[in-house]
Amino acid sequence: MGAGRNVLVVSTTEDVGDAVAPFVGENDTVKVIVPVVGQGFMDWLSNDEKAFAHADAAANDLAEAVPGETVEARAAESDVTLAIHDALATFPADAIVVAIAGNADLVEALDEDGEPGRSIDGIPVHVVRSR
Repeated sequence: MGAGRNVLVVSTTEDVGDAVAPFVGENDTVKVIVPVVGQGFMDWLSNDEKAFAHADAAANDLAEAVPGETVEARAAESDVTLAIHDALATFPADAIVVAIAGNADLVEALDEDGEPGRSIDGIPVHVVRSR
């Protein structure tokens, strides 16, 4: 197999390693981020450390489950789009894989009718929905 790509893996749900793995090659360099999602402002004030620790652990678990060499796995900004742009500032991705649960707004924003050619800043995006 040839040279690998830089793949940014973003997940808003857990246990998606099997779904994400087909989009990541053994020779790829991977950065995994898990946005801290689903928190209201008051939850954030009281549970910030716990939520970030949970997202950090989920990122590390996902990094172990996907092929390739993971260079970083961590919790990220709760706004998924902002988290992706933040990650791209320090990781020159060739592809982005986003694993999402049933978040209707996010599904619509990232995967309108499975439209081919979806991209962020010219980088191809593959959306994986968890079951």
